Formats: sequence, structure tokens, C-alpha cells
Amino acid sequence: MINERQNLPGKDFEQRREEAVGTRKLTIEDAFKDFITSPPPTNGDEERFNNLGFPGFASFSKALAHNASGLVEKSSFESLVAAIQKGTQPAFENVRLGGGKRLLVNPLNAYSFQLIGNDSHGARIAPAPKFTSRNTAVDMVERYWMALSRDVKFDQYASSQLIADACEDLNNLGFEQEFGFKCSPDTIFRGPYEGCDVGPYVSQFLLQDFRFGNQPIRQLQRYPREGLDYLTDFETWKQVNNGDINPSGSDIIDGTRYITTLRDAGQWVHLDFPHQSGLWATIILLGLKAEQSKANPYVNGNIKTSEAFGSLGSPDITIQSGLAGVYALKHAWFQKWCVHRRIRPEAYAQRLELFRRGELGNSINSPLDDEKFNDLFGEGAKVWRNTKVLARILEHNKQQNQANNRLDRDGTWLLPTAFPEGSPAHPSYPGGHSVFVAAAATIAKAFFADSKLLNPKVPVGDAQQLGNFNGPTLTVHGELNKLIANITLFRDGAGMHWRSDGTASGSHARFDERPRAAERRKTKALAACTHEFDRPGTGLETGGNLLGEKLAISMLRDIKRTYREEVGTFEFRGISGDWIRI
Repeated sequence: MINERQNLPGKDFEQRREEAVGTRKLTIEDAFKDFITSPPPTNGDEERFNNLGFPGFASFSKALAHNASGLVEKSSFESLVAAIQKGTQPAFENVRLGGGKRLLVNPLNAYSFQLIGNDSHGARIAPAPKFTSRNTAVDMVERYWMALSRDVKFDQYASSQLIADACEDLNNLGFEQEFGFKCSPDTIFRGPYEGCDVGPYVSQFLLQDFRFGNQPIRQLQRYPREGLDYLTDFETWKQVNNGDINPSGSDIIDGTRYITTLRDAGQWVHLDFPHQSGLWATIILLGLKAEQSKANPYVNGNIKTSEAFGSLGSPDITIQSGLAGVYALKHAWFQKWCVHRRIRPEAYAQRLELFRRGELGNSINSPLDDEKFNDLFGEGAKVWRNTKVLARILEHNKQQNQANNRLDRDGTWLLPTAFPEGSPAHPSYPGGHSVFVAAAATIAKAFFADSKLLNPKVPVGDAQQLGNFNGPTLTVHGELNKLIANITLFRDGAGMHWRSDGTASGSHARFDERPRAAERRKTKALAACTHEFDRPGTGLETGGNLLGEKLAISMLRDIKRTYREEVGTFEFRGISGDWIRI
């Protein structure tokens, strides 16, 4: 009788156990080495406004208890901070909420561990721009213009007077100084990375149809009612902010079409799953038979007798990208809850509205010249005195409130949101979407070469069909960069986030600098675990995109060790244009 054990690999399972433990120890050592133990830097907003007698004025407070003006009550805010400091389930059960119809979103995830990639508590990003900064004010002006532009079709930006007015206003306020590029119909509301300004506004990975196994998937999206915005009257805003009501799910959906406007785009990121955009991208690339990385021995010809499947094949590639999206939430949640607790744009706008109404300051006729306004809004106060967007928002909200039988029929300065419930009940910085899409797309960059993307499409007619795109050449990595920017900025367009929550504020090449900058950086490739970014601009590494990219790099480092195949060097450019080698 044949001894079946003679056919088992290696026959020495003790040796295998030691190798398995050794591999895990190497992962532990790298994660330990990369863990930054110095305290994470903050922008000081929480301390500053507490000292001014306005605790929580510039901080996240949604779903907590608020006063009649919509400002958080001190005891409620302090109960949240106390729970965050303890970080335990019982502690968060003692947080004092407002109406209780809205609950805090998963703060305990900020303390969870992960077994692939670096630990979330050891990662660092620069503080968000201060509440009082020019950057935050200009950012908010863009939030307003995005809200006003939700129903302008992307392919009509060049002929839209509204878009022209937005570009003029943002450029006059110094948008380029704050975010690295001038606004034009070809660049406005787009990302700052290579490929973002090439071709259609929407990434091919959010447009192209594909097969999910045996199922055909058409990327038609449910689109909301045109012209309908929310939280434009003060009473509803206060009820939603305090958690007295929860209108989630009351969106009015009129049909399905391919993403054509910011309103369509906002609905995509309203209901997506964290792993969805990365999973879709990798499945589309596999279906297009896109060129894969030469690091893969099944691709570079080093393996000739077998083909990839569970390792380095389609099941592996798709799940690694999706897994990065889930782990990215741990990194985002630590920064959101335990470090920054940044205010949402809809709450910043409410602070402006309090001055317009005369509930803060002493000058209802000239609220932007009020001494207290200057004190609370700092360098941003000048931005608000110079922008043309507030008058447009006042009129827009006036029309919204009259058409929908809301209060404040003369208008407000509140931020019109695309979702009836407004922003979610977790802090703004960094944007969760911005972290998980960057992590997922970075994994995809590692597995797929930067080749020409075949058969690009655009919505045609009534956006029920796709037609061929005949413009400039689109590349795989350029469209992955565009995907990062789309998923990030779609949330901004819905009114949920700041640009600096996602994209790296002022710390990357401008559009017209990219070709030259890319060539300069080509010779500066460094190992992934030690590389430093060489970027022009202000040098602020703000935003979730960088955080997600760095997480993905650490995951690729760990994943690569698990293969029996002799995997080569993963090589690709990061969102800054720097070469990354793993």
C-alpha cells in the first residue's frame, strides 16, 4: 500500500511551520519599523476655539446635542472627546447624543488592528488646513460652486456661463496658490494628478461596461431629481444636525443613466461599497486583457509550464485591490476620530449663516465686516468679502426653499447638499472615500502596466448608451489616477468634503508642470519603504489620497512575501509622479 505522506510537499511540516512564522515575523518587523510613535500633528482648531469660548465651533459635532443656534453643547462635545481618549466600547456608550435619530458612525473602528500592511495608528498625515485659513475659505467657495453646478453636464462645461463664472471667481481668489492649478472648463472640479485633465471628466472605470463572471454589468447609475438640493433652510439643517430627524433614503430617483453630471456622480459615492471602485477597475482591466506588470513571472516569461490563478491571477488581483479599500477605512477612521475631528463643509456654511442672520456678531447689515467675524474666520474673512458666490447661493437657496415649501424663503448661506441627510456622522478629515480609492487604485497600478487603455467610451445621446471616445490617448495609470480623483471629488460635489480632505493640498505638480516634473523625477526612484516625495508647491501632505497610497505600498510589501513564485519589482508612479518600487 502506498504511503500517501510520501507525496506531500516537503514532508517536513515543522520546517513549513517555521517558515510561516518567519514570514509573519518579517511583516511584524517592517510594520514595527514603519510605526511612527511621535504624536500626530493637529491644526490646533479644537484648542483655539475652546479658549475663545466656542468649544467645538471648528470641530465635528454632528449627531451630538446642540443649542438653538445649532452650535454643539459643551458637555456633549466633551463626552465625545472623553470617549475618544478611552477608546472603549463602554466609553462610547456614554457619549451624549442629540435627538438620537442619527448615530455616530463606527468610532471603534479607529482602534481596530490589521494583519496586512502598516498599523493605522503609526501612519501620519499633515494637519488639515485651519478653520481660519485662506485655504479653507477658498475650498469652501469651491464647495458652493460645485453645488451650483450639479446639473451642468460635463461635456457642456466649455459652453456654460455658470462654469465660466465659477472659474473666474476661484481664480480671482487665488485658487492656484492654494491648490496648485488654475481653474478652466478643462480643469475645474478635476483632480491634480497625471491623467486627470486628459479626456472625459469621468474615469473609464466608472463608465465602461464589463462582465462580472458570467453577469454582464452595464454601468448605468441611478440618478436623483435634477435641481433638487437639501438642507437649504435653517430649521431642517438644525434638526438633521442634532439628530432629531434622519431623512436618509428619502432621495427622489428619476431613472438610470451613465454618469453625466456632478449630481449623478454624487449618487454613485452615496451608496457605493469601499471595495467597489477598485474591484470594478481590476475586473475591467482583466476583461480588456490590459498589459500586466513585468514583475509577474507568469507575464514576464519566467514561468512557462503553468498559468496564474489563486496567486498572481485574476482571483488574487481583484481581491487584493478590494481588501486595500477595507483596510484603508481603519487608517481613515483613526485620523478622523482620534486626531483631527475636522468640521464638515455643511457646518462651516452654517457658521457663515449665523453671521448673516445676526446670531453671531453685531452687524446684520454688514456681517462680513463684523469684528467677531474677522476673529472667528481669520485670514478667510477676506475671501468671503471678495467672492461672488454668496449672492448666488442666497438666490439658489431662496428658489429651493420656495419651490419645496421650506422655511427661510428669502434664502440662506447654507451649503445645498445632494443628500437629504447631509454628511455622515463622522469627522471630515481625511475623506474615507479618498483613502480607500487611492489604496485600491495603487494596488491596481502595481499589478497592471501603464499601457494605452483600449476602447475608451463616453456617454452619448441621453446617456443611455456609450459611444467611442476619439480624443487624446488615455492610459491605464492615468485613468486610475482619474478614478482616485473622481471618487474623491464626487463626494466634494455632493457637499460632503473639502478638497483638502482628499487631494494633496498644494503638494503636487500643477497641470502645466507635469511633463517636465515627471522627467525630473524619473531618476529619483527609491525603495517603497523609504521613499520620500519630491514635490513642488506648499509641501503640505494633506489629504486621504496620500494616506491610502502609503497604506497600499505597505500592503504590497507584505503580500509580495507570501508568494512561492519569484516575483520581480513592482514599479509605478505614485499620485505625485514619483516612481515607487517594491
